[in-house]
Amino acid sequence: MSVKVALLGQSENFSRSIGSGIPSYMYELARHFKKLAKESGFDVSVVPYKRTSSELADFLGMAAGSLVKDYRGFDIVHNLDVKPLLPLNRGKALFVATAHDYQPLLAPELDADMLNSVKERLRLALEIRYSLRLTLAADYIIARSTLTRDDAVRLGFGRKRVFVVGGAVDERYRRRLPSKEGRNTYTVGYIGAFRTRKNVAFAVRAFNRVKDNGIRFDLWGRPAYEYEMLRQEAVNPNISFRGFAPEKRLVQVYDSFDAFVFPSLYEGLCLPILEAQARGLPVIICSAGMIPEETSKYCFKVRSEDEMAETIEHLKNNGYNEKQRKRAMSYARSFTWEKTAEDTLDVYNKILK
Repeated sequence: MSVKVALLGQSENFSRSIGSGIPSYMYELARHFKKLAKESGFDVSVVPYKRTSSELADFLGMAAGSLVKDYRGFDIVHNLDVKPLLPLNRGKALFVATAHDYQPLLAPELDADMLNSVKERLRLALEIRYSLRLTLAADYIIARSTLTRDDAVRLGFGRKRVFVVGGAVDERYRRRLPSKEGRNTYTVGYIGAFRTRKNVAFAVRAFNRVKDNGIRFDLWGRPAYEYEMLRQEAVNPNISFRGFAPEKRLVQVYDSFDAFVFPSLYEGLCLPILEAQARGLPVIICSAGMIPEETSKYCFKVRSEDEMAETIEHLKNNGYNEKQRKRAMSYARSFTWEKTAEDTLDVYNKILK
């Protein structure tokens, strides 16, 4: 007799991949379960929630729907998303929640940039913080990193009931690396949001300190949150804001860099670091940031803007140690969706016993 599992989340995240973040995790996990689950004695079903034109309506609809929907035919009910889902009508089914990160609860000051509009305030309070608190009502938690596991314990969740299952680097990042011979400019890049927690201002101030005109700085991201402030602070003429990096071009964008910076102050897992390393790039991060050890272990950690500027110039002048590059690249490419799916099924087996 197979074990019946319900995967909960918004419908569009199960039907297509946007290639990054939580939606990618949901899509890839469901896709790989189709290959692995039946062989392992699991019958996995997607139980989607449809979006409306209103985020508030989405919140109310998903919260109410999870209260009344009947899950008694399942053995495990797994909420993959950061949404307000608390299945009450589940009989003996075990409730599992994936925790992506607890920064909004443990470091709320990093969400100051979401307080400038009523819409963002509602999203932060209802969709994000309330949903994160609901994960602590689950029977078990699957944390995306050791840092998120430890944060769940800090918030009062039993350590023996939380398991770590990491994310993955998409297979396209395992393609053959392009030749970079003959380039006249050394390019340092960033890809991500211009959120307060991403600490991009740290990198911009470091770029301003670099005197070598042969170094270019490309920052990719949507023009939102701290974008205008960062543009004003960027006085080095070699700093360029390139706009949003389309998903289909991400590998190409990474390959346009010679080094990658990601000075974030808090990350649940931080796949951009692994994606950059999978493309053979040296990655520079801020040592003050809360980044999981399993992600940051092969990064260059700097304490100040001056040290980041010096590290960039050192890498440009001396190159990236080949042995270190291969070690980091091999490690980053070991994060696969097949392993994520296998480890998740292993958690299911453990909690059922």
